[in-house]
Amino acid sequence: MTATVQTNNGPGTDHLLDIRAKSLRWIVAQEGSRQSYAIPFAFHKLGQLRLMCTDVWCGRARHILKRGPAGARALAGRYESHLLPEQVVAFNLRGIVDKAIYHFRRNHLNPEGHAAQFIRFGKWFSKRVTRHLARIELDPARDCYFGFNTNALETMEHLKKRGIFTLLDQVDPGKVEEDLVLEESARWPGWEKAPGRLPQAYWDRLKAEWDLADVVLVNSQWSCDALLQQGVPRNKIIIVPLAIDLSLDRETRPVHPSGPLKVLWLGSLILRKGIQYLVEAARRLENSNIEFIFAGPVGLSRDVVRSFPSNMKLLGRVTRDEIHQIYRSAHVFVLPTLSDGFAITQLEAMANGLPVITTPNCGQVVTHGVDGLIVPPRDAEALAEAIVRLDRDREALYQMSYNSLSTISRYDLPSNARMINNYIVPYRSNPALYRA
Repeated sequence: MTATVQTNNGPGTDHLLDIRAKSLRWIVAQEGSRQSYAIPFAFHKLGQLRLMCTDVWCGRARHILKRGPAGARALAGRYESHLLPEQVVAFNLRGIVDKAIYHFRRNHLNPEGHAAQFIRFGKWFSKRVTRHLARIELDPARDCYFGFNTNALETMEHLKKRGIFTLLDQVDPGKVEEDLVLEESARWPGWEKAPGRLPQAYWDRLKAEWDLADVVLVNSQWSCDALLQQGVPRNKIIIVPLAIDLSLDRETRPVHPSGPLKVLWLGSLILRKGIQYLVEAARRLENSNIEFIFAGPVGLSRDVVRSFPSNMKLLGRVTRDEIHQIYRSAHVFVLPTLSDGFAITQLEAMANGLPVITTPNCGQVVTHGVDGLIVPPRDAEALAEAIVRLDRDREALYQMSYNSLSTISRYDLPSNARMINNYIVPYRSNPALYRA
């Protein structure tokens, strides 16, 4: 962890922290259904969620939408049954219209167009949240705000005037990630639309949020190092890994890897995720008894997709209600990412008993040789060797699968909310600890 909680108050300190944490009330402002509303749900489980503000919330109509096409089923996922109606404030009409317009335009936008959309929506959402919060009573001794980058600036400006503690979740490594993607686009010309650079206005908004927030939260050491390079003070950053709800009804047994080894990729097929190196690894293994399953939207050119080796199967975009079955159809999960703020798919895969092959450029979940394998980024040969290793040693694969189910128990909600509280309580008592 980057910012260390230093209490040094003798016996009973942890108990005192728990008591103080229970008095906190969190207001979460969240666009979309990030990690299936994991943060507001985690605070709710601790009895600390006062309010969640969001752009789209699907209530009664979700039962009808669940029976519809993929787009309707995706909209039905904008809901978390455990949250109480009085805890949720949604701006549905504008939110749905905005998302629909962006959905149809996004494939035709350049980086400047995407950035303009992010900034415009972020300002609208933040101002809409601010208008709501301005009408309610807030207690600086108890209330805390949790917002996400690009969507929080105006709200934090308002709350700082009212003495409310503000936490900003920076979900990605920022400009460091952009630099990596541009390098990769030059290495693999013609694979995907050249990303270009986001305009300075986008980075100016992020910096203003970083400067204004009391604490900036990231989900991995990888993101922490990236923000340090971009000038965020070390003592202002806290690292809190993501977590998932393990109370869901899912199979929790190790895989039994018989027959052809089935290697799963789930996520967007884009250069940032290292998909090009997995394709090259699959090409090297085309004559082996190994099958590759790719699930997720394809962000690559048609010519590249047509050149994929024959041992790759593309499922295309999948909805949340299909994911569990896809995980259970595989033996190994592969994440050769070049840059991820965390990559929650690691946790989802492990929760379904899959060992994970990944790189160091994301959340540090995998222990090499225990519940998966860690390979260098941008290394198709090392990736292929790791896959072959598990194909040839099915006993080791089974043991890693078994161990993954043990590992995932450390990432159950609300572990991340408790960790946030453990940082915030001493901060509120003595902010100088984080400003040293």
